[in-house]
Amino acid sequence: MRRREFLGGCAVGCTLAVGKTACGAEAAPERKIDAEKLVESARRHFLPAQRTCCEAILMAGCEALGIDSALVPDVALGLAGGVGLQGDLCGVLSGSALVLSLAVAEKEKTYDKKKMRTLTAVGRVYRAFRERFGRTDCRSLCGLDLTTPEGREKLKQGVKADKCAKYVTVGAELLAAELRKV
Repeated sequence: MRRREFLGGCAVGCTLAVGKTACGAEAAPERKIDAEKLVESARRHFLPAQRTCCEAILMAGCEALGIDSALVPDVALGLAGGVGLQGDLCGVLSGSALVLSLAVAEKEKTYDKKKMRTLTAVGRVYRAFRERFGRTDCRSLCGLDLTTPEGREKLKQGVKADKCAKYVTVGAELLAAELRKV
């Protein structure tokens, strides 16, 4: 799928924070990233709306960038629980990587620059998250094996609100700070 298709194309008037529409035409002036609003949105999507951490971060980030696509949040669903419930990379980081990729993609034209700028930005968020929590893997962060029915039940019964909501909040803060830089 092409980026234009993901973003919904020009027909829907998708405008990104960088001042270009999805099809490259000039758009409104650059938007400022409101960290408080991004965090509030991520938390709202995560707990009351019962989305995964990756979906919540992606949805909040896309809202902050002005991206409206029917593929959001579905494109992030398989990354839940550390990629397919396997306990690997926390979905907060996966979602942040998706948002940062979209943000940088509209600013850089050449692949090499786009790649390095994206990887650098994602790396900064990853390192800051790891520094803050000491880990980046879902299984260690939530303390559950989500491949089991018992683990998924414990997540629903309180771990999501008691532990994971904190990761979503901090991840959204880190994402907002990085979006201001890219």
